[in-house]
Amino acid sequence: MIEIRGLAKDFQRAGESTVHALRTIDLTVERGEFFVLLGPSGSGKTTLLRCVAGLAVPDRGEIVLDGVTVYSREKRVLVPPERRGLGMVFQSYAIWPHMTIFENVALPLAQKRPRLAKAEIRERVSQALSLVGLEGMERRPTPLLSGGQQQRVALARSLATEPVVLLMDEPLSNLDARLREEVRKEIRNLAARLDITILYVTHDQMEAMELADRIAVMHEGDILQQGSPEELYYRPADPRVAQFFGSTNWMDGKLVGKDAVETPIGRLAVSESSVPDTGEAVIVAVRPEDIELAPGTGVAASGDNHFVGQVVSGVFLGDHRVYTVNIGDRPLVVRTLASVRLDGGVAVRIPREKVCVFRGSAGDQPPPAGPS
Repeated sequence: MIEIRGLAKDFQRAGESTVHALRTIDLTVERGEFFVLLGPSGSGKTTLLRCVAGLAVPDRGEIVLDGVTVYSREKRVLVPPERRGLGMVFQSYAIWPHMTIFENVALPLAQKRPRLAKAEIRERVSQALSLVGLEGMERRPTPLLSGGQQQRVALARSLATEPVVLLMDEPLSNLDARLREEVRKEIRNLAARLDITILYVTHDQMEAMELADRIAVMHEGDILQQGSPEELYYRPADPRVAQFFGSTNWMDGKLVGKDAVETPIGRLAVSESSVPDTGEAVIVAVRPEDIELAPGTGVAASGDNHFVGQVVSGVFLGDHRVYTVNIGDRPLVVRTLASVRLDGGVAVRIPREKVCVFRGSAGDQPPPAGPS
């Protein structure tokens, strides 16, 4: 449905060097897929979305939508935005405050060429408002709407044009946390019901994981990794991907064999498939929820990745607890069920398949995660 090949976009700022907003991006989004571009501010995700929409012109590469080339520098093709068959929901919603809900949703239909009959416009607006739960509110002025309702108007306006692809740029960032969660579910259910292809931009990893079939993690104009939420969370290919998806304990290490790493807490057995070349300095990452704790220290004497620890602190956070556990003088953050209450000495086990190993130094990574 969406094919992006070798796409690049540079910006030249006055008095500064060239900024590489996109660096040779290759990406394919399948028909009916909910695909999320995830990354921090400045990673290039919105620039990529705007290039697909036709609102920004790339410097190199090719974009194909539903089998039709809409941009190619080599072929000298540049299809304008209004002819790409796309819908777009902006971060600011971009709805007109002097218009009613009906008028806002009908606006792109009224400007469509060839012209649509008034009866068809009314039918499409009615259907779109029904999809987003705003039926019967056609005459309401938009200044009287809540943030969530304004977001639904913007979504209805995009759906009314019957786009081949729906582009969404941080559409929930202006909503409060409770409403954001509610609208997220509505968007996911709507996407499944309509079987529409969606390219969605966000910096929120929880939002990405809840919505996406697949995610591309972006950083400084590159795609670090793409895959399902489970693949990115459990098998990150880059420490920056692991850092972006939740809390992580980072440690420096040194490979002492094809399946073992020497770390500040002792020797860790690791899965052979995750290990670079023997003898290298590496980064070791272990997520707080993957560390197992048991009361007492008697069972920690034998077996791979068993250690004796000391609980330093614990925080109750409703459905779970977060402990700080020292192994020697090295603190680890551990997340457990709320029902697990521990104090003093504990047995610690780190399953070898849960240990991620990367080239580099943990000094480049953030400190161990705090309660979350």
